[in-house]
Amino acid sequence: MCHNLPRIGYKMPYNREVIKKSLTMNSGIPSTALNDMLTDFVKYVDSFYGVVDPLYPMMSKETGQPLNTVDIHRATLNYLDTCVDFFKNGVTWGGGDSLDRERVRDILLDEYNYKFVGE
Repeated sequence: MCHNLPRIGYKMPYNREVIKKSLTMNSGIPSTALNDMLTDFVKYVDSFYGVVDPLYPMMSKETGQPLNTVDIHRATLNYLDTCVDFFKNGVTWGGGDSLDRERVRDILLDEYNYKFVGE
């Protein structure tokens, strides 16, 4: 008989702490709050350049289709990747402010082949 194994039905004392930690990301912010922040930021970018009454509408150079939220998400993730290494890129996440929006816009223009309507 092995005495190192816990008895059946015994709950390991660390399980609750492991579960609590799995609900937060490295930033210490719960993952649902990060998801809400990302969703709000994508809506913010979309309100400037997207489909629903944008201030500065953008469209694909190739297809002529308006900017979609899928590409906004992708460009935002590209931007967040550059924010990870501040010392290499000199870029930080501003919490979804106008500078973040403009940097995502630049990624959409440069890397995703978008242009402003009327150009």
